Amino acid sequence: MGNFIEIFAASVLGLIFGSFLNVVIHRLPKAILKDADASLNCLLWPGSTAPCCGEKLYWYENIPVISWLVLGGNCGHCKKPITPRYILVELLTGVAFAWSIWVYGLGITGSVYALFFAMAITLFFIDLETFLLPDRLTLAMLWLGLSAAALGYLSISPVDAILGACLGYLLPWTINAVYYAFRKHDGFGGGDFKLLAAFGAWLGWAEIVPILCGASIIGLIVIGLVSIVKREKLLMSQALPFGPFLILSGLSFVIGGA
Repeated sequence: MGNFIEIFAASVLGLIFGSFLNVVIHRLPKAILKDADASLNCLLWPGSTAPCCGEKLYWYENIPVISWLVLGGNCGHCKKPITPRYILVELLTGVAFAWSIWVYGLGITGSVYALFFAMAITLFFIDLETFLLPDRLTLAMLWLGLSAAALGYLSISPVDAILGACLGYLLPWTINAVYYAFRKHDGFGGGDFKLLAAFGAWLGWAEIVPILCGASIIGLIVIGLVSIVKREKLLMSQALPFGPFLILSGLSFVIGGA
């Protein structure tokens, strides 16, 4: 367990890292839609620009959380509103880094979990906004979990991690195959298979069914709330990103099992 200074430092680092995650969330889906084999250089070049007007940002417009608050959530150039997702991602990443060091201490295990949370947060918002779960992130989360288990940094055995990854992929794939046979369209996306496989690598095979059930319950609740707010019934044929529900359910097991 980390001390106060380590936890505070981790939270500050998380805020800074969250600023970079916003770049990933904004640029990676666009690069993938433009070119499936797009280079990750798109994340580093060009420098930071305003998402609304494309103007280059000054250093003082890039300070995590503070810049967004000082500017009142508006672009400093064109004055258009900037989505609160930017400050939310930074805050969530800061909290996730702090939690990882608080629970696992300043070391490899804490760092591995911080990176895991960073990828989960990024995938959550990318899928929520674009219906994409990039392989570069889901597979990175999967291999990070398998590697951490193999090296003894997770509480599960390497065999359990491998079985979790396999079941995490095969279970939704099988459900989707049966669903497709009757409805003639997919119920899950391929990214969902890989995402659940990644959680299986981190949590083991025994948590796969509970995660999937939890995600389904969260999805039904969200659909019900949206229907009430919008005062219209969502049809089964309407596409919804399932990744965010899987991530919320999976993270609840990660946090609850710490």
